[in-house]
Amino acid sequence: MYDLIIIGGGPAAVSAGIYAARKKLKTILITKGWGGQMALAPEIENYPGFELITGAELVNKFTQHLKKNELEIREGFEIEDIKLNDNLVEVKANSDVYQAKAAIITTGRNPRKLGLPNEDKFIGKGISYCSTCDAPLFRDKEVAVIGGGNMGLGTALDLTNYASKIYVLEYASEIKADKYFQEKIKKIDKIEIITSARIVEIKGDQFVNGLVYSNGTKGQNKELSVQGIFVAIGSDASSFLVKNVVELNKEGEIKIDSQNRTSQPNIFAAGDVTDISHKQIIIAAGEGAKAALNAYDYLNNYDK
Repeated sequence: MYDLIIIGGGPAAVSAGIYAARKKLKTILITKGWGGQMALAPEIENYPGFELITGAELVNKFTQHLKKNELEIREGFEIEDIKLNDNLVEVKANSDVYQAKAAIITTGRNPRKLGLPNEDKFIGKGISYCSTCDAPLFRDKEVAVIGGGNMGLGTALDLTNYASKIYVLEYASEIKADKYFQEKIKKIDKIEIITSARIVEIKGDQFVNGLVYSNGTKGQNKELSVQGIFVAIGSDASSFLVKNVVELNKEGEIKIDSQNRTSQPNIFAAGDVTDISHKQIIIAAGEGAKAALNAYDYLNNYDK
């Protein structure tokens, strides 16, 4: 049995793992992969100590640091179930069962889908949710980015190194991204912004070859001949594993207090899966450290 189980592989999980190991807790960290949404970031310019670094590079630095500490790690493991069993947290992963006195949930968020009937059919065949992963596949092709927020414009900027033409479609009447992104976009001729655009249909046979959208002001359908569609419309909390274990808010985020405690006294949570107000790498990392320290305090009183 372990003192602490950490579920996840993003910045909150890594930070929690480092702090738990330094506190000499018997800890196991279980994750399917490393980095979470951080791994998808083309460029990061707001993490202290790095004026400019890619998400993949920062993930590598995080995991290298983590693995220098004394804790068990199970990577590439699919979490199947999380439950409480006689005041112990029980986690089933890859058909094995692990028990601990406490747990920290840092399962992050999942990219939000468009919800169109044939969307899943074209995933990996023209539809992508990760420009960092897939942008090189669209060299010299015309693509559409769905979403005019920071994520959407960041995706468009990443694609400028590869695509011949980039359409950014935003549902609202104006793009919502920070001025920093908007100023960068204005300088790139191959990027075209289309506002008041509601996505109606994804076209294609074996692969995507077009996109139909409705103009919100005139109600007319228009078609773009594109070979790729990058969906960048936000994300949803990945909390389904604990929806019957801890209390969630109406957005499906885990509710925590200022000590990262959930509605269960021995389950803590940190990072983007929680109801903290801002979803940023530095905040997730800080919350992970705080969760580990608060779990340590809980465990110090476990048998008292």
